[in-house]
Amino acid sequence: MVANIRDAQAKIDAERLRRAAQMIAPTEAPDHEADPSEILLDMSKLDGKTLMSRYREKMAKYATSPFDPNGHYIRFYPGGVTIWSGFPGIGKTTMIRQLICHLLQRDQGVFTASLEEHPEDQIARMIETAAGTCNPNDHQAQWFIDAFADKLRVWAKVGLCQHKKLLGVIRKLAESGTSHVFIDSLMKLDVSSQDFEGQRNFANLLDATAKQTGCHIHLVAHPKKPQTADQEPDLNDIGGAKEIGGIADNVLFVRRRRCDFPSATSSGVSIGVLKKRYGRGQLGSVTGWFHQELCQFSPEQFTVATKYLPADAYVPYGEGA
Repeated sequence: MVANIRDAQAKIDAERLRRAAQMIAPTEAPDHEADPSEILLDMSKLDGKTLMSRYREKMAKYATSPFDPNGHYIRFYPGGVTIWSGFPGIGKTTMIRQLICHLLQRDQGVFTASLEEHPEDQIARMIETAAGTCNPNDHQAQWFIDAFADKLRVWAKVGLCQHKKLLGVIRKLAESGTSHVFIDSLMKLDVSSQDFEGQRNFANLLDATAKQTGCHIHLVAHPKKPQTADQEPDLNDIGGAKEIGGIADNVLFVRRRRCDFPSATSSGVSIGVLKKRYGRGQLGSVTGWFHQELCQFSPEQFTVATKYLPADAYVPYGEGA
């Protein structure tokens, strides 16, 4: 019995000594691979006026969207990442096409990797949205090509894509003026949905690519199945590892409002802003209408198409010359 008490006390004393030793700094610093002076920002070299001027200039260069043209809820800053989510069939791909047309019309360089549809089909559908009709004519198609061929770059392959190769292409295109990148979708990249460590590494590579190139990268990430049909989405509903949403500047969730008239040509749509890192205002929703015949979203239920093509594209071929 006495021996057991001694052994127990010895263990307690040893643990106390171990904890005390942890508090004592070593007399010699261990070897480091990098000198802190080569990594840390030297604030003594900063000038307050220059620093704030550069920051204000960067913050003033945000792009807006046709869904929120004043940027009250949604702003796309250089070097940022936006996650687009929403269940299949609710119109998020068409909304992204319209955003691309909006950016092209404003002289922004765009690279799109729609890994779920044939590249020529993607351009044809983009022409529909740009023209504001589900039946654009050949004249309008040629105007789209002539107007935007030098600003639009399209990934020419369909199917599973090596993410490092795709990010390398983004870095190269950024050197020639590309400022917005669209990747549709996360599930088509060579990162397994079950490999959360791989997804974490991909999220950090994506974030680094955006910041180093100054491109704003838009990534479609399909959501997880909701617990109930009327459940309001949140960040936990976005598919993939939590780092995917964690690195994003914006997380947008597209929903189609129920339509009681099956023959209706327009239906209510909302874009839930689940996260925004920059910009004033509160989180909330941008609401409007998706018009099937126009292939466009509009804040109004009764409206005409937004014309993203040059004016001559809407003049019948052979007239007005």
